[in-house]
Amino acid sequence: MIKFLEIARKLFKSLGKYEYKILDKIIFLKSKNKYIHINDNDILNIQRNLDNEKYHPKKIAITICFHFNKKKIKNLIKVCSQINEYAFSKHVTIVTNKIKNNEYNLLKRILKKTITSFNITQIEKNPEPNLLPWFCFNILKKKYNEKSFSHYLFLEGDILINSQNINYWIYSRNILKKHKMIPSFLRYELYKKNMHSVDNPKIIKIKNTPKIISVSKNSGFINLKYPYHAACLMDRELMKEYTNSNLISIDYGFHHKIMRTLYPIKELANVIIGYINVPAGFHNRYFLPFINKNQIPNYCLIKHLDNKYSKMKTWHYGNIKIKKLLNN
Repeated sequence: MIKFLEIARKLFKSLGKYEYKILDKIIFLKSKNKYIHINDNDILNIQRNLDNEKYHPKKIAITICFHFNKKKIKNLIKVCSQINEYAFSKHVTIVTNKIKNNEYNLLKRILKKTITSFNITQIEKNPEPNLLPWFCFNILKKKYNEKSFSHYLFLEGDILINSQNINYWIYSRNILKKHKMIPSFLRYELYKKNMHSVDNPKIIKIKNTPKIISVSKNSGFINLKYPYHAACLMDRELMKEYTNSNLISIDYGFHHKIMRTLYPIKELANVIIGYINVPAGFHNRYFLPFINKNQIPNYCLIKHLDNKYSKMKTWHYGNIKIKKLLNN
Protein backbone atom coordinates (compact mmCIF):
# COMPACT_ATOMS: atom_id res chain seq x y z
CA MET A 1 0.00 0.00 0.00
CA ILE A 2 2.80 2.44 0.90
CA LYS A 3 4.65 1.75 -2.38
CA PHE A 4 1.44 2.24 -4.35
CA LEU A 5 0.73 5.55 -2.60
CA GLU A 6 4.27 6.79 -3.20
CA ILE A 7 3.82 6.12 -6.95
CA ALA A 8 0.42 7.83 -6.86
CA ARG A 9 1.95 10.80 -5.04
CA LYS A 10 4.41 11.33 -7.90
CA LEU A 11 1.58 11.12 -10.43
CA PHE A 12 -0.49 13.71 -8.56
CA LYS A 13 2.43 15.93 -7.55
CA SER A 14 1.40 18.70 -9.92
CA LEU A 15 -2.13 18.74 -8.49
CA GLY A 16 -1.13 20.15 -5.10
CA LYS A 17 -3.85 19.20 -2.62
CA TYR A 18 -4.10 15.61 -3.88
CA GLU A 19 -0.40 15.10 -3.27
CA TYR A 20 -0.74 16.28 0.33
CA LYS A 21 -3.67 13.94 0.97
CA ILE A 22 -1.63 11.02 -0.33
CA LEU A 23 1.40 12.14 1.69
CA ASP A 24 -0.75 12.22 4.86
CA LYS A 25 -1.87 8.66 4.17
CA ILE A 26 1.73 7.49 3.62
CA ILE A 27 2.82 9.10 6.90
CA PHE A 28 -0.05 7.48 8.80
CA LEU A 29 0.62 4.01 7.36
CA LYS A 30 4.32 4.26 8.21
CA SER A 31 3.54 5.31 11.77
CA LYS A 32 0.99 2.51 12.11
CA ASN A 33 3.68 0.00 11.18
CA LYS A 34 5.79 1.20 14.15
CA TYR A 35 3.07 1.68 16.75
CA ILE A 36 4.38 3.07 20.06
CA HIS A 37 2.65 2.22 23.36
CA ILE A 38 3.16 3.88 26.73
CA ASN A 39 1.79 3.17 30.21
CA ASP A 40 -1.46 4.86 31.21
CA ASN A 41 0.29 6.25 34.31
CA ASP A 42 2.73 8.14 32.08
CA ILE A 43 -0.15 10.41 31.08
CA LEU A 44 -1.98 10.41 34.43
CA ASN A 45 1.18 11.49 36.24
CA ILE A 46 1.44 14.69 34.20
CA GLN A 47 -1.55 16.16 36.03
CA ARG A 48 -0.19 14.96 39.36
CA ASN A 49 3.15 16.73 38.85
CA LEU A 50 2.08 20.14 37.53
CA ASP A 51 3.28 21.86 40.72
CA ASN A 52 6.12 19.48 41.51
CA GLU A 53 9.41 21.39 41.87
CA LYS A 54 11.21 18.34 40.48
CA TYR A 55 9.90 19.34 37.05
CA HIS A 56 10.81 23.02 37.32
CA PRO A 57 13.63 24.27 35.10
CA LYS A 58 16.89 24.71 36.97
CA LYS A 59 17.23 28.06 35.22
CA ILE A 60 15.41 29.26 32.11
CA ALA A 61 16.39 31.89 29.55
CA ILE A 62 13.28 33.60 28.16
CA THR A 63 13.23 35.69 25.01
CA ILE A 64 10.12 37.69 24.17
CA CYS A 65 9.84 38.92 20.58
CA PHE A 66 8.08 42.29 20.61
CA HIS A 67 7.96 44.53 17.56
CA PHE A 68 7.23 47.86 19.22
CA ASN A 69 3.59 48.90 19.11
CA LYS A 70 2.30 51.17 21.85
CA LYS A 71 -1.18 49.62 21.64
CA LYS A 72 0.22 46.12 22.27
CA ILE A 73 2.27 46.94 25.36
CA LYS A 74 -0.74 45.89 27.46
CA ASN A 75 -0.31 42.31 26.17
CA LEU A 76 3.41 42.38 26.89
CA ILE A 77 2.66 43.48 30.46
CA LYS A 78 0.38 40.44 30.95
CA VAL A 79 3.03 38.10 29.55
CA CYS A 80 5.74 39.52 31.82
CA SER A 81 3.43 39.50 34.85
CA GLN A 82 2.86 35.79 34.31
CA ILE A 83 6.60 35.15 33.98
CA ASN A 84 7.26 37.13 37.15
CA GLU A 85 5.18 34.57 39.06
CA TYR A 86 7.45 31.67 38.08
CA ALA A 87 8.91 30.13 41.22
CA PHE A 88 12.14 29.16 39.47
CA SER A 89 15.19 31.07 38.25
CA LYS A 90 14.75 32.96 35.01
CA HIS A 91 16.46 35.52 32.80
CA VAL A 92 14.19 37.60 30.53
CA THR A 93 15.21 39.47 27.38
CA ILE A 94 12.78 41.60 25.39
CA VAL A 95 13.93 41.69 21.77
CA THR A 96 12.51 44.60 19.82
CA ASN A 97 13.21 46.70 16.74
CA LYS A 98 15.19 49.94 16.78
CA ILE A 99 12.95 52.40 18.61
CA LYS A 100 13.07 56.06 19.63
CA ASN A 101 14.50 57.06 23.00
CA ASN A 102 11.10 58.09 24.35
CA GLU A 103 9.63 54.70 23.27
CA TYR A 104 12.50 52.85 24.93
CA ASN A 105 12.08 54.84 28.15
CA LEU A 106 8.32 54.21 28.13
CA LEU A 107 8.82 50.47 27.63
CA LYS A 108 11.46 50.26 30.35
CA ARG A 109 9.41 52.30 32.82
CA ILE A 110 6.30 50.16 32.34
CA LEU A 111 8.15 46.84 32.53
CA LYS A 112 9.95 47.85 35.73
CA LYS A 113 6.54 47.89 37.40
CA THR A 114 5.79 44.42 36.03
CA ILE A 115 8.86 42.21 36.22
CA THR A 116 11.76 42.26 38.64
CA SER A 117 14.60 41.58 36.20
CA PHE A 118 14.82 41.98 32.42
CA ASN A 119 16.90 43.29 29.54
CA ILE A 120 15.76 45.11 26.41
CA THR A 121 17.71 44.36 23.24
CA GLN A 122 17.14 46.53 20.18
CA ILE A 123 17.98 45.11 16.75
CA GLU A 124 19.38 48.11 14.93
CA LYS A 125 20.20 46.55 11.57
CA ASN A 126 17.19 44.39 10.87
CA PRO A 127 16.54 44.50 7.10
CA GLU A 128 12.98 43.15 7.42
CA PRO A 129 10.54 43.21 10.41
CA ASN A 130 9.60 39.56 9.84
CA LEU A 131 13.20 38.56 10.57
CA LEU A 132 13.03 39.80 14.18
CA PRO A 133 12.35 36.30 15.67
CA TRP A 134 15.58 35.01 14.12
CA PHE A 135 17.56 37.53 16.15
CA CYS A 136 15.87 36.13 19.28
CA PHE A 137 17.46 32.76 18.65
CA ASN A 138 20.91 34.32 18.63
CA ILE A 139 20.30 34.74 22.36
CA LEU A 140 19.55 31.01 22.63
CA LYS A 141 22.99 30.26 21.21
CA LYS A 142 24.64 32.53 23.77
CA LYS A 143 22.67 31.10 26.67
CA TYR A 144 23.47 27.54 25.64
CA ASN A 145 27.15 28.32 26.23
CA GLU A 146 26.26 29.40 29.77
CA LYS A 147 25.82 25.97 31.32
CA SER A 148 23.74 27.28 34.20
CA PHE A 149 20.74 27.47 31.85
CA SER A 150 18.75 24.24 31.65
CA HIS A 151 16.00 25.52 29.34
CA TYR A 152 15.20 28.20 26.78
CA LEU A 153 11.77 29.69 26.05
CA PHE A 154 10.84 31.83 23.05
CA LEU A 155 7.57 33.74 23.16
CA GLU A 156 5.80 36.11 20.85
CA GLY A 157 4.74 39.18 22.80
CA ASP A 158 1.12 38.09 23.22
CA ILE A 159 1.48 34.46 24.34
CA LEU A 160 0.65 33.55 27.92
CA ILE A 161 2.48 30.52 29.37
CA ASN A 162 2.16 29.61 33.05
CA SER A 163 4.44 27.50 35.25
CA GLN A 164 2.15 24.46 34.98
CA ASN A 165 2.52 24.60 31.19
CA ILE A 166 6.27 24.39 31.70
CA ASN A 167 6.03 21.53 34.22
CA TYR A 168 3.84 19.62 31.75
CA TRP A 169 6.43 20.13 29.01
CA ILE A 170 9.39 18.99 31.12
CA TYR A 171 7.56 15.92 32.43
CA SER A 172 6.32 14.96 28.95
CA ARG A 173 9.72 15.55 27.41
CA ASN A 174 11.07 12.75 29.63
CA ILE A 175 8.49 10.44 28.05
CA LEU A 176 8.90 11.57 24.45
CA LYS A 177 12.60 12.21 23.96
CA LYS A 178 13.43 8.47 23.85
CA HIS A 179 11.34 8.49 20.65
CA LYS A 180 13.05 11.73 19.45
CA MET A 181 9.81 13.67 19.92
CA ILE A 182 8.94 17.06 21.47
CA PRO A 183 5.89 17.97 23.60
CA SER A 184 3.68 20.57 22.00
CA PHE A 185 1.49 23.36 23.30
CA LEU A 186 -1.84 24.26 21.71
CA ARG A 187 -2.55 27.94 21.18
CA TYR A 188 -6.10 29.09 21.90
CA GLU A 189 -8.21 32.23 22.00
CA LEU A 190 -11.12 32.90 24.31
CA TYR A 191 -14.19 33.89 22.30
CA LYS A 192 -17.74 34.05 23.66
CA LYS A 193 -16.60 32.12 26.78
CA ASN A 194 -15.26 29.24 24.68
CA MET A 195 -11.65 28.30 23.95
CA HIS A 196 -10.97 28.12 20.21
CA SER A 197 -7.97 26.49 18.57
CA VAL A 198 -6.00 29.13 16.67
CA ASP A 199 -3.83 26.99 14.41
CA ASN A 200 -5.94 24.02 13.33
CA PRO A 201 -8.14 24.54 10.24
CA LYS A 202 -10.10 21.31 10.73
CA ILE A 203 -11.07 18.68 13.29
CA ILE A 204 -8.37 16.09 14.03
CA LYS A 205 -9.43 12.47 13.62
CA ILE A 206 -7.39 10.51 16.13
CA LYS A 207 -7.77 7.20 14.29
CA ASN A 208 -6.18 8.71 11.16
CA THR A 209 -3.41 10.58 12.98
CA PRO A 210 0.08 9.29 13.90
CA LYS A 211 0.19 8.86 17.65
CA ILE A 212 1.77 7.42 20.76
CA ILE A 213 -0.99 5.72 22.71
CA SER A 214 -1.50 4.21 26.16
CA VAL A 215 -2.18 0.52 26.68
CA SER A 216 -5.85 1.24 27.49
CA LYS A 217 -6.11 3.51 24.40
CA ASN A 218 -7.82 6.11 26.58
CA SER A 219 -4.91 8.55 26.43
CA GLY A 220 -1.69 9.30 24.63
CA PHE A 221 -0.02 11.85 22.39
CA ILE A 222 -1.08 12.80 18.85
CA ASN A 223 1.27 14.07 16.16
CA LEU A 224 0.00 17.49 15.07
CA LYS A 225 -0.06 18.28 11.37
CA TYR A 226 -0.39 21.98 12.25
CA PRO A 227 1.80 22.36 15.37
CA TYR A 228 2.53 26.10 15.29
CA HIS A 229 1.89 27.82 18.65
CA ALA A 230 3.94 31.06 18.58
CA ALA A 231 6.33 29.78 21.24
CA CYS A 232 9.22 27.36 21.56
CA LEU A 233 10.51 25.61 24.68
CA MET A 234 13.76 23.64 24.61
CA ASP A 235 15.92 21.70 27.04
CA ARG A 236 19.70 21.64 26.63
CA GLU A 237 19.56 18.72 24.22
CA LEU A 238 17.27 20.65 21.86
CA MET A 239 19.26 23.86 22.40
CA LYS A 240 22.38 22.00 21.28
CA GLU A 241 20.56 20.62 18.27
CA TYR A 242 19.29 24.08 17.31
CA THR A 243 22.70 25.66 17.82
CA ASN A 244 24.75 23.07 15.92
CA SER A 245 22.47 21.98 13.08
CA ASN A 246 23.38 23.22 9.61
CA LEU A 247 19.71 22.88 8.68
CA ILE A 248 18.53 25.58 11.09
CA SER A 249 18.35 28.52 8.73
CA ILE A 250 15.93 30.81 6.89
CA ASP A 251 16.65 28.84 3.70
CA TYR A 252 15.33 25.58 5.17
CA GLY A 253 11.75 26.65 4.53
CA PHE A 254 12.43 27.22 0.87
CA HIS A 255 13.74 23.69 0.39
CA HIS A 256 11.20 21.90 2.59
CA LYS A 257 7.90 21.80 0.72
CA ILE A 258 5.60 21.30 3.71
CA MET A 259 7.22 24.14 5.64
CA ARG A 260 7.19 26.41 2.62
CA THR A 261 3.44 25.84 2.37
CA LEU A 262 2.63 26.28 6.07
CA TYR A 263 5.04 28.87 7.45
CA PRO A 264 6.26 32.36 6.51
CA ILE A 265 9.84 33.26 7.46
CA LYS A 266 8.75 34.82 10.77
CA GLU A 267 6.99 31.67 12.02
CA LEU A 268 9.72 29.41 10.66
CA ALA A 269 12.23 30.58 13.30
CA ASN A 270 10.47 29.01 16.28
CA VAL A 271 8.81 25.97 14.69
CA ILE A 272 11.77 24.70 12.66
CA ILE A 273 13.20 22.49 15.45
CA GLY A 274 10.14 20.26 15.06
CA TYR A 275 10.96 19.59 11.42
CA ILE A 276 14.60 18.62 11.86
CA ASN A 277 15.50 14.93 12.25
CA VAL A 278 11.89 13.76 12.05
CA PRO A 279 11.54 9.95 12.38
CA ALA A 280 9.86 8.26 9.40
CA GLY A 281 6.10 8.04 9.65
CA PHE A 282 5.43 11.39 11.34
CA HIS A 283 4.47 14.88 10.17
CA ASN A 284 7.03 16.47 12.52
CA ARG A 285 8.32 15.93 16.06
CA TYR A 286 5.55 17.78 17.91
CA PHE A 287 3.13 15.70 20.01
CA LEU A 288 0.10 16.89 21.97
CA PRO A 289 -1.41 14.92 24.89
CA PHE A 290 -5.00 13.73 25.00
CA ILE A 291 -6.97 12.09 27.83
CA ASN A 292 -10.40 10.41 28.18
CA LYS A 293 -10.16 9.19 24.57
CA ASN A 294 -10.53 12.61 22.89
CA GLN A 295 -10.06 15.43 25.39
CA ILE A 296 -7.19 17.92 25.37
CA PRO A 297 -6.01 18.69 28.93
CA ASN A 298 -5.76 22.32 30.04
CA TYR A 299 -2.10 22.02 31.05
CA CYS A 300 -0.93 22.05 27.40
CA LEU A 301 -3.08 25.05 26.39
CA ILE A 302 -1.48 28.47 26.02
CA LYS A 303 -3.43 31.68 25.48
CA HIS A 304 -3.13 34.04 22.52
CA LEU A 305 -3.95 37.41 24.07
CA ASP A 306 -4.51 39.26 20.81
CA ASN A 307 -7.68 37.22 20.28
CA LYS A 308 -8.00 38.19 16.62
CA TYR A 309 -8.41 34.93 14.68
CA SER A 310 -11.55 33.66 16.41
CA LYS A 311 -13.27 36.97 15.60
CA MET A 312 -12.51 36.71 11.87
CA LYS A 313 -15.45 34.66 10.62
CA THR A 314 -14.01 34.41 7.12
CA TRP A 315 -10.66 33.10 8.41
CA HIS A 316 -10.19 29.32 8.28
CA TYR A 317 -8.31 29.27 11.60
CA GLY A 318 -9.71 29.96 15.06
CA ASN A 319 -13.17 28.53 14.40
CA ILE A 320 -12.98 25.14 16.15
CA LYS A 321 -13.67 24.88 19.87
CA ILE A 322 -10.94 23.10 21.82
CA LYS A 323 -13.43 20.63 23.30
CA LYS A 324 -14.43 19.56 19.80
CA LEU A 325 -11.00 19.56 18.15
CA LEU A 326 -10.34 15.82 18.59
CA ASN A 327 -12.63 13.22 17.13
CA ASN A 328 -12.33 9.46 17.46
